[in-house]
Amino acid sequence: MNSNERIEQKIKYALQNTQESLPLSPTAACQGAEGAYSQFACEALFSKPGITHYDSFEAVFEAVDKGMCDYGILPLENSLQGTVTEVYDLMSKYNFYIVRSVKMKINHALLANKGVIAPQIKEIHSHEQALGQCSDFIKKLQNVKIVKRSNTAKAARYIAESGRTDAAAIASLDCAKLYGLSVISQKIQNNDHNYTRFVCISKEPEIYPGADRISLVFATSHKPGSLYKSISKFADLGVNLTKLESRPIPGEDFEYRFHIELDSPITDEILSLIDSLDKAPEKFAFLGNYSEIKSD
Repeated sequence: MNSNERIEQKIKYALQNTQESLPLSPTAACQGAEGAYSQFACEALFSKPGITHYDSFEAVFEAVDKGMCDYGILPLENSLQGTVTEVYDLMSKYNFYIVRSVKMKINHALLANKGVIAPQIKEIHSHEQALGQCSDFIKKLQNVKIVKRSNTAKAARYIAESGRTDAAAIASLDCAKLYGLSVISQKIQNNDHNYTRFVCISKEPEIYPGADRISLVFATSHKPGSLYKSISKFADLGVNLTKLESRPIPGEDFEYRFHIELDSPITDEILSLIDSLDKAPEKFAFLGNYSEIKSD
């Protein structure tokens, strides 16, 4: 497809040319290491994916951008800690698209090397989001240093490889099996209703049958009522707005873009509205029309 095509043409092309279902065994990029939650999300989406792990979220985008992987699997938001803002920012930077999402139940555990007991633990290693999701449990511990890692599975792998008896990781129970660690405590998240939405991203839009969610990003002019005018256009079509979140625009002084999600397939009316937003002088991006599955 021509990169200069307007989004209306890209959406029409995707609607007409996307296959009936996701491929069974694509190549997929996941951030972290073996045992990462993104890996489990990938396995929930595809039957036999070829998974490659990358150190950072941006490295996942680069792998897809350079054609090394068909898709990337990334966390977008958590029910306790909110949006993973870096992923949203990278979506805008790379102009990528969401083709499917999966809502996963997340159960965290405190893992340590065999023979270690809780009073010995002086450091806890994990990803920033996981640490936040388990903040109540962490507060109950005394004189414990927090060490942020790029991924929960990497934290678990570090504890296993280091052999340390004074440190532990917050990660999944699967990581205990993978890395030969003992479970000190399990289900340590603040709330048992702890879900993370992972998205499957691609370089070009793919719209599969049954897609009923739309994600968009747009900016508004600094005029009274400009945000209301943009949102009211969706209300006029009777579309349910399920998310509205603002993010600062990198490199701009107090300029913001808005991330919105709609419960809707692509209809002629929605496509016409998207086209009008795309032609407006303000910044706009279509992030995808997709469906979501749930995995416990």
